[in-house]
Amino acid sequence: MNLKKNVLANMIISLIIGVLLGTVLVVLSSVLSFSDLLFWGLVIVGIITIISNVPELVHGIMNIKNPTGIVDLIFSAIGIVLGFMMIFMQGTIVTVIVAIYLIIFPIIRVIISRKGWKNQISDEWVKILIGVLLLAFLPALTNAANDVFGLILLIAGWVVIAISVILFAISLVAYISVLKKAPKDNTVEGTAEEKE
Repeated sequence: MNLKKNVLANMIISLIIGVLLGTVLVVLSSVLSFSDLLFWGLVIVGIITIISNVPELVHGIMNIKNPTGIVDLIFSAIGIVLGFMMIFMQGTIVTVIVAIYLIIFPIIRVIISRKGWKNQISDEWVKILIGVLLLAFLPALTNAANDVFGLILLIAGWVVIAISVILFAISLVAYISVLKKAPKDNTVEGTAEEKE
């Protein structure tokens, strides 16, 4: 009998979790905008840009007599400044500048790398990808992006709710049909429980 209760409880809990998750997505569709997501995304990218350029800045200072050290020093200093700009001075122009920096300077590093372009590109591809994404989602396009983002969240929320309800209904029908087909031998269960 406990197994039957556990199966039913698990089905109900799955339904509740699915409906709650879907409801959260529906609520977020009206509360969270793409511009908020872009703002915090740029803050996170800015922090990552600052942190990732500090070792290169130190390397550039330590190797200031070498041409690669000078390049590392200049690029990392510019990267740190642009990282702070992404955090504190967000806007279309800053985003374009940062995106261009994130695309062009890693490509230059790949070209002048001493450890081989294949090894260097594995270090730089994330920055290039972030730069391309920043150019693709310029703040000038945020109004359209807000509408699309909200619509995607709304649809995702209702889809999650619908799937949860449908899966619960299917599971409930299967559960009931299994119960109907199972032999009704309560005396065996009763005697087993009494022995324990």
